[in-house]
Parts: sequence; structure tokens; C-alpha cells
Amino acid sequence: MMTVQNSNAVILSERSESKDPDGLRPTTTARTFLPKKLAPLVFLLLLLSASVAPAQTLAHIRQTKTLRCGINIETPEYSTTDDHGPRQAFDAGLCRAVAVAILGPEARVAVTTYPDDVAAMAALRADAVDLLPTLTLDLTHASAPDLAFSPPILYDGVGLLVPLSARLTRASQLANKKICFLAETEVEVALRAWFLQQHMKFLPFPFQEEGEMEAAFVTGNCSALAGDRTRLVTTRLAFGPLAARYALLPDQLSDDPLAAASRANDPAFAAIVRWTLEVLLQAEAHGLTQQNILSSSRSDPSLSSHTSALSSSRSAPLVSSRSAAEGSASLTTSSANSDPIVAILTGQTREIGSRLGLDNAWATRVISAVGNYGQLYNRTLGPQSPLDLPRAQNRLATHGGLLFPIPMK
Repeated sequence: MMTVQNSNAVILSERSESKDPDGLRPTTTARTFLPKKLAPLVFLLLLLSASVAPAQTLAHIRQTKTLRCGINIETPEYSTTDDHGPRQAFDAGLCRAVAVAILGPEARVAVTTYPDDVAAMAALRADAVDLLPTLTLDLTHASAPDLAFSPPILYDGVGLLVPLSARLTRASQLANKKICFLAETEVEVALRAWFLQQHMKFLPFPFQEEGEMEAAFVTGNCSALAGDRTRLVTTRLAFGPLAARYALLPDQLSDDPLAAASRANDPAFAAIVRWTLEVLLQAEAHGLTQQNILSSSRSDPSLSSHTSALSSSRSAPLVSSRSAAEGSASLTTSSANSDPIVAILTGQTREIGSRLGLDNAWATRVISAVGNYGQLYNRTLGPQSPLDLPRAQNRLATHGGLLFPIPMK
């Protein structure tokens, strides 16, 4: 079950008028004077109290039977530092996977949308949501001591949208050609840096307003439209009947990884988030899909009973397996037993649950609920979705991409 609400609010404490540099958390300055002989004891007590702090996130999810998912919809022109396109369906799938891992087949996900990363992080810090499934993984975000990040789960970056009629196939053909982009954004920074590195003449056509920029592009006033690739496919979709006239060039001019973010004060929940995402990648690497996961776990009756319950309540539609990377829908139990990773993912080794405080069927439930990574991507961002965003860097490393599943051993 999934509910959605909208929020553009940045939640701040009213305890202080002083704010930190990013304007998110209030800061206070206070000095406490203690006798020297008491200072070591107080310090020890502080350490002990920190070490036994309750894991509130995981406890709240289990108590309410609901995971609160914060999704950044990247409202156009709301922020100059966050230029990705909206990824609601993909993000909701990741949250669904984590919820099923913790709560089982009847897991509920409550989605709240935010206009940019600043508002989303403020909500996470204020305990308004439990998880941000895709947040830009950069120094600014990753250095925050109160946030915990998974490895990258989606790679975005600046790309170029061109009209098919121009017969352009590579970005190297854009020297001395006008390129439309929003001024004073990270896209502009990436464009200028790339053209400088390639020793090509850059002919900028900057805009302050997205609608004007898109109008200039569709009327042929610039040869290419620059933006993050997730943003460009969203823009192309908005062209309606004209969308088929435009294509993304294969070149990606910058790398912007996105990762799942949670609060650092609940390492148990952060570990479940991280390994749930790894399960999606490992499932694709080892041929497990929504279609064959149930048959792969039938050698263990207890697992079959868990996954059979899930199959009747699955929220995501089944999709066909079209590539070797997505696995074969006819994976047999004998082949599952010969692959140690498949045996782990289907709970047959009895070791995947205890290390995370979950039962041994949790990974099987996750794959049955959302499929493997390739299936989730194709259904929500890729060729089976209206966005039709090529996987490119979001393929597994064994297929030329950047996604490398961490060994499960």
C-alpha cells in the first residue's frame, strides 16, 4: 500500500536564530564549566549514552508498519544546484523494496515529495521521513555527519538532447553550434569544463527560464539542449507528439551518482537499506527475476510459504526478461543450488537474515516484489517506461556500466 502527500516546507527548529552554512539546522553556542576531576567522568557518561541511543527509525517502521519515503521531484528552476529530473517511480520502487525487506508482504510505503535536495534533507533530519532513496552523493552531502549513504544506486550526469533531423551522433560535432542551457547552474559549469577539456569552441545560449529555453530549442534556435540526462528525457516527454523527433546523444559530460540516504543514528536501518539495494544488483547479476524467484526458493518450504503470500499482494507488474543481464525466467532449482549467491539470496544457506536482524526470506520477498535492478530500471526509467532513458552507466560492470554489486559472503 502506498500513500502520497505533497510538501514544500523546510522544517527548522525555533530554538536558535543562528543557522549553519547550509541553512538547515539551528546552531547554538554554550559553555559549561566543570571541575577538572569531574570532566573525565562526564565525558565517559556522554560516550555511554551515545552508544546506547535507541534505533528510532527501525523501531518506528516496525511499530507503524509503514516506511516513510521522501522523494525529491526536482522542481524546475527551484534550485541551481540540483538539476536531475524527477524519478518518482524508480524511487518508490526502492522504498518498496526496503519496506518489504523489513515488514514483509503487507508493507506500506507513505511517500512525501519535496522540490529539491535541501527540503528533502531537512525532512530527513527532522524525522519526517525515514529514507531518501536517491540523493546526490557528493562532498557536500556525504560529509554531513548525521547522514548515512549507500553506495551509488543510480548514475546521472549532463547530457545533450538533439533533433534527429540534425543527424548529430556525438557531442564532438557540436563545436561552434549553439547549445541551450539554464544559466548559473551546475549544467553550465559542466558544459564549460567539458568543452575546455576537449579543446572545442563553446557557443553558449543561456536562459533564465526553462520554458523560454525549451521554446528556443524546439523552434531550432539552438542545436542541442543540455541538462542532466534524467531531466532531458522528462523534458522530451513533455514535448508530446514532438518527442519522437529528439534523441539523447550517447555522450555524458559529467558524472553525478545518486545514493540512498538515511539518518546516521540508526546503523541497523542503514545496513538494511544498503543490502536491500545490493540484493537488487546481485539478483540481476545472477539471473534472479520476479518470474523465477519463487521456483528458485521452492527447495525450502518455509521460504515458499513466505514468497507465495507476497506473490498475491505484489504491487509492481510483472515484466518479461529480455536480456541475459535480467536473467532467465526458467531458472531451475538445480541451477540455483549450483550458484552460491543464488543460494544465499533465496535463504537456503540460512545466513542472509541473522546478520541484519531479518528472517531468511527477506531477499526473496524483495526480488518477488520489485524484481531485480534491471527490471526495476527498465520499468520505471528505461525502455518499458515513457522516459526511455538508456541504461548507459547504470548497467552492471560486467555489461559495461558502473554498478558493481558488493560480494555477499
